[in-house]
Amino acid sequence: IDEILADYVANGPTAEEVRRASTNEVAQRIRGLESVGGFGGKAVTLAQGETFAGDSNFYARTLANYATVTPAEIRTAMKQWLTRPAFSLTLEPGDRPAYEEAKSVAAKSAVKPDPKQTAATRGAARPIPPLSQLAALDFPDISNIRLSNGIAVEYAQRTAVPITQIALSFNAGDAADPADRRGLQLMTMAMLDEGTSTMTAQALAEAREGLGAQISADGSTDRSSVYLSTMSPNLGASLGLMGAVVKDSAFAPAEIERVRTQLLTSVAQLKKDPNGMAQRTLPTLLYGAGHPYAVVRGGDEAVLKSLGRDDLLAFRDRWLRPDNTKIYVVSDRPLAEITPLLEAEFGRWAAPASAKGVKSFGAIPARATSPRIVLVDRPQSPQSIIYGGQVTPVDPKSGTEALGAANDVLGGNFLSRINMDLREKKGWSYGVRGGANLNERAVPYIVNAPVQADRTGDSLAALNEQFASFFGDKGVNAEELERTVANRVNGLPGQFETSDAVLNAMISNDLYGRPDNYHETLAAKYRAFAASDLDRAIRGAVDPKGFVWVVVGDAAKVKPQLDKLGMPVEVIAAK
Repeated sequence: IDEILADYVANGPTAEEVRRASTNEVAQRIRGLESVGGFGGKAVTLAQGETFAGDSNFYARTLANYATVTPAEIRTAMKQWLTRPAFSLTLEPGDRPAYEEAKSVAAKSAVKPDPKQTAATRGAARPIPPLSQLAALDFPDISNIRLSNGIAVEYAQRTAVPITQIALSFNAGDAADPADRRGLQLMTMAMLDEGTSTMTAQALAEAREGLGAQISADGSTDRSSVYLSTMSPNLGASLGLMGAVVKDSAFAPAEIERVRTQLLTSVAQLKKDPNGMAQRTLPTLLYGAGHPYAVVRGGDEAVLKSLGRDDLLAFRDRWLRPDNTKIYVVSDRPLAEITPLLEAEFGRWAAPASAKGVKSFGAIPARATSPRIVLVDRPQSPQSIIYGGQVTPVDPKSGTEALGAANDVLGGNFLSRINMDLREKKGWSYGVRGGANLNERAVPYIVNAPVQADRTGDSLAALNEQFASFFGDKGVNAEELERTVANRVNGLPGQFETSDAVLNAMISNDLYGRPDNYHETLAAKYRAFAASDLDRAIRGAVDPKGFVWVVVGDAAKVKPQLDKLGMPVEVIAAK
C-alpha cells in the first residue's frame, strides 16, 4: 500500500484515469439525486452545499468541476495532503477477552429544562408543522413489447434523472443448482463480468468506468440476473458491454482461480460469522438436502473447489439464454428510443443447441409437527443467534397482503411485539425480526434474534410466549391495525421514488404472477382490512409449534439453558 501510494503521489494519475474517474463520480452523484433523502439525495445535497459553501446550488458547480479537473491538480492535492504522517492501526488475531455484560448507567440530562417553562409552553415555541394531504402512489405505466427473437420486454419511464436501468432476468437462481453442485450458479454469475473473448477483466472494468456504467450479475433463490445502470446518453455503448458480459463471457482460467479464491474466502468468513452459520444450516433442515431450496449460502466448499471452465460454460448454455429470459427497463428516455438499441444488442441473440434447463421441485416438505433445536457450537461466543423457520402452506402467487400486514404487528418492524419485548422491554437483543420470505414455489417464515449469550434460553422462551399469546386470544388489536394500515398506505409512494425500486417491483410482479398495476391496488386492500382478516391470514400460515430453531452460540454455556425449555436439542459443528 505504501509503495502504491508513494508512486501515485509522485507520478499522479494519467489523463485517461482522470476521465474515467470523473465520469464515474458524476454518474454516481446523479444516481443519488433521484432520492429525496438518504446518503446523497436531494435534501442532503442541498443542505451540504448550504452548510459548507453557503450555496445550496454548490453541487452543480462541483459536477462541472469534474469535467475540467486535470492530472496536475490532482498531483498537487495529493502532495499537499497524502504526504503527511499517517496513523496506522494493526489488528492481530488472538483469544477473545472474557466477556462482561455492560453495567446499566442512569441517564443524566446534559441540558436542564427552564423551570419557568411548562411542557405546553415548550411545545408552543416549536409547533409541529401541519400535515398536508398525502399523495397516493402513482406507479408508472408499464409497456410490454417483444424483440424479434421473442424476448419479452417490460418498460417504465421515470424522468427524475437521466439514468437508464436494465435487468436481464433468467429463470435459474440457486434453485437451478443440482443437489450435488451447490454453488454452481453462484460461481457462474460471479464470473460473467470477469472478461470477454475480446476484453480482459481489467479492460472491461475500465470501459465500464469510462461510461459511468454499473454492470453486475448475481442470483436469488429463483432467478439469475444481470443488471445495467448507466447515464442515458451512454446507453448504446453501455448496452454493448452488457451484451458482451451475457453472451461472450470468457471464463478465463486465471480469472476462475481468482474468483474461486474470493468465494472460498467468503465461505470461510460465513463459517465464522454466527448469522452466516445459521443461514448455512437452516435451509437443509427445512427442505431436506435434495430439495432445490436447500440452498447453502455462499456455496459448498467442495463444489467450489471442483468447478472448472466447462462446468460454468454448461450452466450458462442451459440457463442464461434468450429463450429463458425477460428484459426489464426503467429509463428517462422513451421506449421508442430504447427499443432499437435493445433490438440491436439482443434481438438477434439465438439460443444454443443444448436443451434449456428445467428445475425439478417435487413436493414441498411438510413442516415439523413439534419444535426442536439444533445448536451450532461456536465456542467463546459472547452472543447467540436464534434463527428459526418453518415452511408455511401459503401460495406465494395468492394474495399475501393480509399476512404481511399481520406480521408487521408480530415481527415485521421495530414496533412489532417480539422486538418490543426482547429489545425494548427486556434489553436482551439489539433487534428481533420475523417474516414470510416469498419464493416462487414456497413461503418460509423466518425469525432472526441475536441475543446475549446468558439469556439465550430465556430469549427463546420469550419468543415462544409471544407466539402463544399472539396466536391465542391476543391477536391484532385496534390500535395495531390502525397503525399498520396507516404505515403501509402512507409508505407506498416513498417505496418507489427511485428507478431501481421500480425495476425490482416489476421483476417481483412477474415472479409472483401479479398485474402490472399491482402496487396501485394495495392502498384500497389495506384500508379494507379488519383485525380479524389479519389474524386469520397469519394463523393460517404459521404454526407456533412448527419451528425448527437453529441456535448459534457457545454450547458449553447455552445448552444447559436450552435443555430447560422442554424441546429436543441436537448439538452440531459449524457447516
